[in-house]
Amino acid sequence: MTTKASERTRLDALLLADIMDTASTPEFDSIVELTSCIFEAPIALVSLVDRNRQWFKARIGVDLQEAPRLHSFCAHVTDTMQPLTVSDAAADLRFKDNVFVNGGSAIRSYAGAPLIENGTCYGSLCVMDRKVRSFGHVELNRLEKLATVVIGLVREHRQKSILKEQQRELELRQARFEQTEQSAKVGGFEMDLQTGQIVWSDQVYRTVGLPVGTVMTSEKVLSCYAPEERAGVATRIRNALSGAGTGVDKEYRIITPDGEERWVHIVSDIEHVDGVPRRLFGILQDISDRHRHEQRLIQAANTDGLTGLRNRASFNCYMEARYGEKKPDFALLLADVDSLKQLNDTLGHAAGDVLLKEVAKRLTRALRNRGVIFRLGGDEFAIAVEEASTARSVMAIARRLIRCVTRPLKIDGSTITPKITIGGAFAAHCESVSELSQNADFALYHAKETHRGGYVQFESGLRTRIERRLKTTRELEQAILENRLSPHYQPIVSSANGDVIGFEALVRMSRSDGSIIAAAQFHEALTDATISHRVTTQMLEHAAADMRRWLDDGLSFGRVGINISTADFMRGDLETRIRATFSRHGVPLNHLLLEVTETVFMQGSEEKVAETLQRLRNKGVLVALDDFGTGYASLTHLRSLPVDIIKIDRSFIDTMLADSSSMAIVELVFDLAKKLGLKVTAEGVETFGQVARLLELGCRSLQGYFFGKPLPAFAAEQRLQSQKAANAPQVEREMFLVAGQN
Repeated sequence: MTTKASERTRLDALLLADIMDTASTPEFDSIVELTSCIFEAPIALVSLVDRNRQWFKARIGVDLQEAPRLHSFCAHVTDTMQPLTVSDAAADLRFKDNVFVNGGSAIRSYAGAPLIENGTCYGSLCVMDRKVRSFGHVELNRLEKLATVVIGLVREHRQKSILKEQQRELELRQARFEQTEQSAKVGGFEMDLQTGQIVWSDQVYRTVGLPVGTVMTSEKVLSCYAPEERAGVATRIRNALSGAGTGVDKEYRIITPDGEERWVHIVSDIEHVDGVPRRLFGILQDISDRHRHEQRLIQAANTDGLTGLRNRASFNCYMEARYGEKKPDFALLLADVDSLKQLNDTLGHAAGDVLLKEVAKRLTRALRNRGVIFRLGGDEFAIAVEEASTARSVMAIARRLIRCVTRPLKIDGSTITPKITIGGAFAAHCESVSELSQNADFALYHAKETHRGGYVQFESGLRTRIERRLKTTRELEQAILENRLSPHYQPIVSSANGDVIGFEALVRMSRSDGSIIAAAQFHEALTDATISHRVTTQMLEHAAADMRRWLDDGLSFGRVGINISTADFMRGDLETRIRATFSRHGVPLNHLLLEVTETVFMQGSEEKVAETLQRLRNKGVLVALDDFGTGYASLTHLRSLPVDIIKIDRSFIDTMLADSSSMAIVELVFDLAKKLGLKVTAEGVETFGQVARLLELGCRSLQGYFFGKPLPAFAAEQRLQSQKAANAPQVEREMFLVAGQN
């Protein structure tokens, strides 16, 4: 019996025989006629069994060209690869559904011999009768011999098919060759080495740009070549004339009389007669089109299509070549274009392409002739600085590149300030290309995390710091997945009575060992935009759920402040996330305070940030400018941005009693806030003396360890419950003063 594998092999062989569905032939028709006559049977068939059918290459006594394979006699022969006789098909359950048994043919008896070649059965040669009859061994033996003849015909048919296919292939090749000859721009030439006479075909004249029939001399031949080729060609001509020459197979650059550059491929040989060189002969083909095409391909393969700079493939080749030198003396700078994705999202990818092309131009101008610039892809460029002798000189070049790029650029009516961040490493300090690239990449990564818009040079300790940061990042990512982040609420109290009038929600991470750590221990990971975005999402969810519970308990908590980073504005979905989260928990937005730092405005699109905040303010959200006084554009932000509250940075509160400049800044903030109609919250209040001085300045909102450390949600709720119980109408107290005295 056949297996699935052997059946696949059989069907493949049948396909290769190329006989299925072919026209009838006298040879096969003669076989079935002879078989029918020998066996005195009304029906004889050459049946070839396909996947789902049996097809009759030759037939006598039936009109069908094919029949279903299922329940067929011949399929049984093919599967068993053995002869088959059936004396009475009507009584044989195997074939009760056979088309010939139940159809108009009313077949009662069958004899079939397998058609086997090299262990593969194609089908059978069979006879059928409409009466019950038996077939003896002698008759089966005759049928098997006739089947052998059929196999010979199948083999002959296959060979004819192969020969026809080969003939078609030869004819096709001949046609192609003739077409090639017509379009190949090939000409012939020869030179008599005895007389020096030169003969060219017309095509050679056309290729070199000379009138057909021009009398050629060795000097005129040389004048056709480009200057750098002439010395070598002259040597070969002299050698040929002296008998020391050999043939050539080479490409040359030629210059026509009109100054056009062309490329030719010359193949030549020398004919010897009786050992004496008699004739130099060969062919010349104009390959200018091919050469230009190849040069374009090479350029395209090594050039960035957008900026025209060398690409990553060229960069890889360059680096390998430089490290093939004994002492590679260059520095590798990797530069990223900052906020390219944000620009693509806001102004479109066409604007991003304009920015990348302009950055490429500015880098090229700034680098001058000190190295090579590559675009590695996306927003990343590589600069190989040649003759990089000192760290100081490379730093100066990097800073010049940054300054040159950081000039305002107008795109589609919008003015942006392009910025790049650069990391660098020295080839002399690295054993391989991969080590150099990795070190420069580490420096770039560190620069983007800690000194965006600046330059960081690789140093030995940098690898350890980055690996630590990556470990922290992985730990935070896992905590996000396992929902191990939660807010701790630091109270904000009223200076009038010490009551809690709000909280700042500060993120805490519960480690797998159960310990809880503050954001300061994983702040490096928060510089990743995706992670920061996910952290804010979880903080909004937890805070909204806690506020809903406090509202249900009738607790007064004012507003809860949540810190928002640049990453939250980059995707443009901050407003949607806030509204969806607070709507889901049924918490009015007038219980929410968003705290943003000056960095958010400086790193993001100030206009986009302002628009988002203003829309949220219109829905009841308040906005606080956090860590005020630590940035360099604070006054500008106070004047132009939608801000309701100023939070004075703890660094000024901490030193104001001992440092007159800090006190002056604090006093200035209160004065500015009063004139601008803004509220002020003092952060980091830890001593009674600080409280007293802030009260003198009119501060109405205080936050710091003096009034309470950040509390988990349940502890914050307990404090609110205690405050509710203690705040009967007749009770008046100043808790923060009492706490200070204690």
